[in-house]
Amino acid sequence: MKIAVLSDIHSNYAALEECLEYALSKGIEYFLFLGDYISDIPYPQRSMLMLYDLSEKYKCWFIRGNREEYMTDYRLNGEKGWINGSCSGSLLYTYNNLTNRDFEFFKNIPNKLSISIPEYPSFNCCHGSMNFTRELLNINSENAKKALECLETDTLICGHTHVQGTFEYMGKRLINPGSVGIPWYYDGKAQFAIIHGTKGEWHEEYIQLDYDRDKILKAYETSGLNELAPMWSVLIKEAIMTGRDSTYKVLARAMEMCREETGEANWPYIPEKYWETAIAEQGISKI
Repeated sequence: MKIAVLSDIHSNYAALEECLEYALSKGIEYFLFLGDYISDIPYPQRSMLMLYDLSEKYKCWFIRGNREEYMTDYRLNGEKGWINGSCSGSLLYTYNNLTNRDFEFFKNIPNKLSISIPEYPSFNCCHGSMNFTRELLNINSENAKKALECLETDTLICGHTHVQGTFEYMGKRLINPGSVGIPWYYDGKAQFAIIHGTKGEWHEEYIQLDYDRDKILKAYETSGLNELAPMWSVLIKEAIMTGRDSTYKVLARAMEMCREETGEANWPYIPEKYWETAIAEQGISKI
């Protein structure tokens, strides 16, 4: 038995298409998705339609990620708090391109699962951790160790960190398939995992695939996202092309400069000039 495990698509329909085509070429008929299907990359509806179509043909499990929670929370809170610009413009763009079907889907999928398949060990899966959607279980971290200590099975499959790999602790394993849409490392190649069921056990295989990244860069121009979230788009495109993520570092620096000059730094009201300076300091070119 083989299950393709995909996480953190972030609206990257070109990368998702490449990963699904590869999985289907290997005869895989079971798919586990770990959340963050949307945001950061243009045309989220394209990725969502691909997922809906796949679920009609194959067995799919879906987990809710923090990005889906952002969208549903924003709707429940009266659509307040996001503005165009590099802080929240990408979130607002994504929100405005979702359908009622998408919101119903996000609302109805769980934030964690325990999966049991006859003749194989059960395993747990989530986006961040079994307790918090946004928790980062980095390999060899103390909270990853604690998560495995408390785990009711011997295997936890999770995403969110965008870092592909396995962590073993106290006879238990954490498996992270990496990110389909904004992967770290491997020169930005799309990442996912295949777990193979053999002799009553699960064994992970990690996949990295190149895909048509120029198609995604072009989408930033045609969608208008470059204008709605200018510096954030620069950072995401750099991550797509290189596998290096500078979003947290640049945001922190932009807020620091804003606070130093104005006395406060309130997200999402961070002027673009601070973003531009922070990006220049990192030597990031505007793709």
